[in-house]
Amino acid sequence: MNLHKKILVCVAVVATFATSALAELSRDDRQFIEDAAKAGMKEFNVSQQALANLTVPEVRSAAQMMLSDHMRTNAELQALARQKGVVLPMPDAKVTRRWSENTKDVEDEYLSEMNHDHKDVVDLYEKAAVSEDQDIAAFAQRTLPTLRHHLAMVRELKRVN
Repeated sequence: MNLHKKILVCVAVVATFATSALAELSRDDRQFIEDAAKAGMKEFNVSQQALANLTVPEVRSAAQMMLSDHMRTNAELQALARQKGVVLPMPDAKVTRRWSENTKDVEDEYLSEMNHDHKDVVDLYEKAAVSEDQDIAAFAQRTLPTLRHHLAMVRELKRVN
């Protein structure tokens, strides 16, 4: 077999494996990756924009933790999406703009939004934690404790502020 034929055979084999790997990803798993990416980007962007106007030290500290944790989680999710052949959505510019313009009652609004968002995202990750796809289940299981901590922290801050 000449070199060109060997290369074509190798490309065909790789394409077959890549196609079968993509085909194995369920609709729910694909949706989880997309929804988790949207939520993670939103939580990061809201925290980043709100941080400039937050004045309560405990809330500022929580926002900084959200930035750090979601940056790490978002990077891990991007790698998982690439591995699974899922194209992630772009961040919602309206969210960033809204929070960059918000300068009144920022603490209360920020904590309310983070409470609502984290409640939804914990539910999302709990469903993914039992996925048949081992990579997705493992990612969700690793991430859930952090998300639950965020939710508990936000609820406590809402209670005392």
